[in-house]
Amino acid sequence: MPLNKAARRLSAIFLAIALCFAMAAAAAPATYAQPTATSFTIVNPYKNVDWGAYGQYKASLHVHTDRSDGSASLADTVRRHYDQGYDILAVTDHNVLTQDWSELLTAEEKKAAEGMIAISTTIEQSRTDHINTFGASFNNEEGATMDGILGLSGQLGGLSIINHPGRYTGGKDGGSAGKRASNDPANIAKYTALFRAHRSAVGMEIINKLDNESRSDRILWDNILMELMPERRAVWGFSNDDSHLLDAIGYSFNVMLMPKLTAGAAKTAMENGAFYAVARVARPEGVNAAFLNRIIPSGIFLTRPLLCQKTPGIDSVTVAGNTITIAGRDYRRIEWIADGVVIATGPSLDLSTHASEINHNYVRAQLISCTGIAFTQPFGVYAK
Repeated sequence: MPLNKAARRLSAIFLAIALCFAMAAAAAPATYAQPTATSFTIVNPYKNVDWGAYGQYKASLHVHTDRSDGSASLADTVRRHYDQGYDILAVTDHNVLTQDWSELLTAEEKKAAEGMIAISTTIEQSRTDHINTFGASFNNEEGATMDGILGLSGQLGGLSIINHPGRYTGGKDGGSAGKRASNDPANIAKYTALFRAHRSAVGMEIINKLDNESRSDRILWDNILMELMPERRAVWGFSNDDSHLLDAIGYSFNVMLMPKLTAGAAKTAMENGAFYAVARVARPEGVNAAFLNRIIPSGIFLTRPLLCQKTPGIDSVTVAGNTITIAGRDYRRIEWIADGVVIATGPSLDLSTHASEINHNYVRAQLISCTGIAFTQPFGVYAK
C-alpha cells in the first residue's frame, strides 16, 4: 500500500478514536468541583432588634399548675416565676384553656407579681403528641391529631410550639439510640411535613426541663432545618421548664428581645425569632450534665444550686457583608453549627471561609459555659 494511502487510513482511525472519546466525555456527568460561593444573602432573625434600646425579657412558655397535673396553685406558680425574675408567663395546663391567668388572681396576688405579663389564651393540647398553642381559643378533643391542632390554631390566629418531640421519636434515650431516632428519615419527615404545612407552628422545644427527654432534640432540629431552610422556612428553637413543681422553675427559659414589655411584642418576637433560648443543663454539650436525670421531690435540693449560677447571654448580633458577629457575656466559647456539625468557633463567622461546609442554607450559634448554654435562632444563608 502506498505510504500516503496508509497514512490517510491511520489518520482516519485516530480521528474516529478521538471522536468516540469526545462523545463519551460529553455524555458523562461533570465531575469537577463547582465554584464555591463568595457572597451571601444572610437572613438575620435579629435584623429588626435594636440591641441598644430593646429590653431582654425572660419568658416561661410551658408551665403547669394544679389546674391540671401540676402540684402548686396558680397563685404560687405565678409568684415563684416572679421571684425567679421572669417577665413573661404562659400557663399551659394540660387540656385546660387559660384565657388570662392574671384575671384569676386576687388583687393581693396580682400585686405580688406586679410587672410580669401574661400571654393570653394558652394551653397544652395533650390528646395527641403535645403542642402548646397561644392566642387560639380552643381545646382539643378526643381523637385530635397534630395536623388538626396546628391547623385550627393557625385558623384562629394563634401560634404553636411542638413540645419535647424526643418523647415520641425515641430521641429521649440519648446516646447512640437517641441519635438514631433523631436521624431517622421517618421522624424527620413527620415534623418537616407539619412545619411545612402550618406556618403558625413557629418552632419546637430543643430543651425541655433538665434536658432529659430533649437530649437528642437538637439533632432533630438540625435535620428539620436542613430540610426547610433551603425553602426559606425557619423553625425556631425554644427552651422550656415544662414545670410541674415550684422547684422545677428557672432552669430553661427564653429571652425575648422587645421594644417594650407587652403581650403583642412577645407574640411578634415568637413569630420572628427575635429571642434566644437558654438552659442550665444541656447534656450532650456537657453543661451541668452530671446533675440528676430527673427532677423529683427527693432530689430537688441537688439541682437548686443551679439557679444561682450564671448563664450565657447575648448582647448583640451584627451582620456585615459575609460575616456574622455575636457579642455575649458569661460564656467560654461560641460554636457555629451548620448541617448539625460545628464548623467554627469564636465570636465571628466569615461565611465565605466556610461556604463548602454550609450545604443546607443555615447556620446557628451556641454560647457555652460550664453552667449554661444560649442558642441563637438559625440564620438563613443563600448564595447571591
